[in-house]
Amino acid sequence: MRLTACVVAALLLCSGHGQAVELGLDRTGLDAAAGQRAQELLEHAQARLPDRWRADPRRLSLRFDPGLPADVAGRHRRGELRLSLQLLQMPPGGDGFDLAQATVLHEIAHAFDRGQGGGWSRQAEFRRLAGWDRRQGNDYTLRSPDAYEHHSPAEAFAVNLEWYLLDPHYRCRRPQLAAWYREQLGPAVLPEVSCSAAQPLLVAGATPAQLELETLDPARIYAVDYLLAGSGDAAMSRFGHAMLRLAICAPGRAPGPQCRQDLAYHRVLSFRAFVNDVQISNWRGLTGGYPARLFVLPLDQVIDECTRIELRDLQAWPLALSPQQRAVLLSAAARAHWSYDGQYRFIGNNCAVESGRLLDLALTPQARRLQAITPRGVLRRLQETGLAMREPPSQRLEDGLYFASARAEYQQLLLGLQQSGQAPSLSLERWLDSPARQRGEISAASTLPATAAWWVLETAALRRAELRALAQLKRQLGQQTPGLQARLQEWQRFTGLFDAPAALLKGKGYGLVQSSELEALGQAMSRHAEVREVHWQALQVAVEQEMPAVQRRELDQTRKRVQWLAERMRQQAATPE
Repeated sequence: MRLTACVVAALLLCSGHGQAVELGLDRTGLDAAAGQRAQELLEHAQARLPDRWRADPRRLSLRFDPGLPADVAGRHRRGELRLSLQLLQMPPGGDGFDLAQATVLHEIAHAFDRGQGGGWSRQAEFRRLAGWDRRQGNDYTLRSPDAYEHHSPAEAFAVNLEWYLLDPHYRCRRPQLAAWYREQLGPAVLPEVSCSAAQPLLVAGATPAQLELETLDPARIYAVDYLLAGSGDAAMSRFGHAMLRLAICAPGRAPGPQCRQDLAYHRVLSFRAFVNDVQISNWRGLTGGYPARLFVLPLDQVIDECTRIELRDLQAWPLALSPQQRAVLLSAAARAHWSYDGQYRFIGNNCAVESGRLLDLALTPQARRLQAITPRGVLRRLQETGLAMREPPSQRLEDGLYFASARAEYQQLLLGLQQSGQAPSLSLERWLDSPARQRGEISAASTLPATAAWWVLETAALRRAELRALAQLKRQLGQQTPGLQARLQEWQRFTGLFDAPAALLKGKGYGLVQSSELEALGQAMSRHAEVREVHWQALQVAVEQEMPAVQRRELDQTRKRVQWLAERMRQQAATPE
């Protein structure tokens, strides 16, 4: 609109070349007090503008419009900013976040982004860092400062600019976006704050439903490996599984090759479908019916799960990442851990796609494009860019790069029992999945080595039987009893902490978790631990009560065999030869 006599003199901030952005305030409809508050808002917002915009010669007009809908704080159209009168009734933000100032800056951001020389929200790099690089929208919806940033890339640009210019801790909470804004527009006019490179994460514990808070320091990460699990029998694991391994040095050890032997401290970043019902449904996985989450797991748990239960081998392909890239990768992983709320799809958004995308975020734009729909596809791209070697990793135990499937071990143990006539002549998989009575009778006269072999194999059979029982229960969910339904619903509410760790800090902060939030996080973790075991045990009892009688007896028999064998081994070991 044309400025009238009611428009006050433009406020000018001049650059060294005599150019400056010009902001004009239209006082129409404002009394003296409202006009004074409006001018203060304008001056404060103008003082917050980044260097590039303060030196821009364009002219913008601002008007407080009583005609705006009640739920709209501001709008921009062709250089005119219309703002809600309600903003003038808000007190200044002081040391906190000033919503009125933020709204003014938000609309100014739209004006520059849509105007000549703008287009920041359309840049591929911004969209990648802000989570808008995929067709289905932005999946980084948890721990957000303002849900409106998920409306569109343009709104994401304006919302994040507000916080970049007004919150000194933005550079700690969203470091990659903060660095991008600084490079594009100049530094924010804010006091400097110190940011910790260490990242608090929730790591799976040793028992079911257990979570432990760990703070990972990038300075202790000696290397990052692309961890590839071999093919499994289930549909979702037929192409293998892609993960990232953080080779973390033990406390007190200087970073170096010896850190590869500190397996107890290594952590694995694994994107998986979070299934809080009972068992994965192939259809839901194909159609995106399960949430996708970044789990942080101890390496020994991953080795046990893959090699001893699923009978898959693990290969670790060292990645040629610099210390800076490793630190950025940890930061990007923490962001995904706390904020990512995607949908898992076996095709299009699986472990391979997500792992490649996470690596992309840690690298320069020229070295990106690591995403592929299969784990081996990601590996090929890593090899093509020189980030991973082309030769298979060493299989020497001391190198810690290869973890063999337990299949060969199990087969050797079973063959020994079969040759001594203690076990029937069946293939390994068939033997493990057979009922106890078909696996053979355990002789009380067995030697200690034979007893140990029985124990290893029966333990493996038990774990596979438990998985089969859960799969069977999934198929019977339509006939659940009210008691089981209640237990499952209670468990689903409880496991929401796994589904979205951000639930532990609901309503507190945004972005990466900061040291000021650790006390509240620790308290929430303590409350969680108090009820975890009760819920888990109650669910186990309810689930097993719903199993067919034959299946319950089979589980009971196998557990008794494992228990008897363990006691027998202790007796034999304590008896002198």
